[in-house]
Amino acid sequence: MDRFLAGIKQLAPYLKPYRRHMIIVVLSSMSVVGMGLVSPWLVRELVKRMSGGEGLTQSVIFIYAGIMLGAYLMQAAGRFLKSYIAHIMAWNIVSDIQADMYEHLQTLSPSFYADRQTGELMSRVTGDTNDVEAMIAHSIPDLIVNILMIVGVCGVLFSMQWQVALLILIPLPILLVVIRRFVSVERESFRRALRSLGEFRAKVQDNLSGMKEIQIFVREPAESQTVRSLAKRVTDERLNALRYQAMVPTAVELTAGIGVVLIVLIGGTKAMANEMTVADLVAFILYLAMLYEPIRVLAYMNEGLQLALAGLHSVSEIMALTSDVHDPQDGINPKRVEGHVSFNNIHFNYRDDVSVIENVSIHVEAGQTLALVGPTGAGKSTLTGLVARFYDPKMGSLKIDNVDARQYRLQALRRSVSMVLQDVFLFNGSIKDNIRFSKPSATDAEIIEAATMARAHDFIMALPEGYHTLVGERGVRLSGGQKQRLSIARALLKNAPILVLDEATSSVDTQTEAEIQEALEHLMKGRTSIVIAHRLSTVRNADKIVVLDNGRVSQTGTHDSLLAQKGLYRDLYEGQLDDHVSSAS
Repeated sequence: MDRFLAGIKQLAPYLKPYRRHMIIVVLSSMSVVGMGLVSPWLVRELVKRMSGGEGLTQSVIFIYAGIMLGAYLMQAAGRFLKSYIAHIMAWNIVSDIQADMYEHLQTLSPSFYADRQTGELMSRVTGDTNDVEAMIAHSIPDLIVNILMIVGVCGVLFSMQWQVALLILIPLPILLVVIRRFVSVERESFRRALRSLGEFRAKVQDNLSGMKEIQIFVREPAESQTVRSLAKRVTDERLNALRYQAMVPTAVELTAGIGVVLIVLIGGTKAMANEMTVADLVAFILYLAMLYEPIRVLAYMNEGLQLALAGLHSVSEIMALTSDVHDPQDGINPKRVEGHVSFNNIHFNYRDDVSVIENVSIHVEAGQTLALVGPTGAGKSTLTGLVARFYDPKMGSLKIDNVDARQYRLQALRRSVSMVLQDVFLFNGSIKDNIRFSKPSATDAEIIEAATMARAHDFIMALPEGYHTLVGERGVRLSGGQKQRLSIARALLKNAPILVLDEATSSVDTQTEAEIQEALEHLMKGRTSIVIAHRLSTVRNADKIVVLDNGRVSQTGTHDSLLAQKGLYRDLYEGQLDDHVSSAS
């Protein structure tokens, strides 16, 4: 019960906008209960008339039958209204929760997503919230109806024969203790089942996304066995929970049977001694069946309720997470920055025991081009991630226009930065939609201009549907080079003062690379550009080249000055030159 009340408290903010719906549900529930109590009472009156010698007339029978029919009709109308309005309220609340969860997930930094599977998050946003719908549309209304029914029946029984009512209700406290014990074990079992279900969904999502890798490495048998094992675990844990759930209605049925036996023994004895009328005995048996029916229903609805409470717990876990990158409410909100970027004694690590960047200081004037080079794992991409505040440095500061980046509003800062990443992500839509994503107000002419500058227009027009061509999930229908050029067009369209290019030409051939490089050089004029490139020939014109090695600045200079001195840059350059000569020969 404590957990249920905690769940209701958690839902309270979402219930507020639907107060009218709740009032209708409660009133219709009261109508269902009130009308349900009418028929046994009328049967009692009929039996009383027959046994009391008052006799029955056709008109009396018609009156009683008419009242019964009216009660059943009103009860049916109440049930319909309760169910329909409850579902309207429930699905709207689920929609609100899902939207809030997604908005909250958008506030979390990339470090959160680095440790999470997409399938697990999808399970929480869609699956767990749908379990909450059952609680709002079914469990809570049914709880109201059945508790009111129990209270109503007990009230009628005590009004007729309070001593008999007290005796036949003796098994109820024992039943409640048994139910509480089973429910606590069942709840934990359902919680484990829900966690296993999340793992199962995450694994299936992961495997479906990586099906090409599974097939090329002939991993189908092993992955099938893993998925089968996870599915079996979900089933086993769900069945374990259902085993305890099955004990609850069994206990209710047994207690209900004992109650009938008691009323027959006690009521029959009292009827023989003329201490209880036959009409009251009949009414007691009818109402007793109505008393245990709601208890039976409450026991059966426990599975859905426990799943919903587990789902609410899962939702609350997500909503309680906080980002390690905070958006200052009173932060600076410039329309556009000039583009001065300076890294001041930056230290950064993803985990406490692994340092990624150590004491890095770099200054870039507005409009200059900074090239970051170095071996894989040197910290280049991490450093550019700090510019858009995907992460914050553990020590030191990143300044934009001599202002600490943490003092800017996040949206204002990120409006000032365009990025072309090595791992291009395209949304499952048209080419036009993907380019326009960086500037929703862009005209078709602006989109075409950006695509032309990115050397993408020609291949787009060669496609059957041109700019309306669907790219598929993650751009699966396009080649790596095509996706890269669309990503560049998207960054061009944004027209931000700071440009980050992380291996922007890594997925294109030599000829296409030359075309894109020409477009990028034109784009970078007047903008602060931070370029990461393994092909050092593409950064020879940079104003400043910083060589990173194991998270530290190894060398700084221009292309010519770095080649003139011994060091990592010259080694990398000569190594690439040798590779080029070898491949050419």
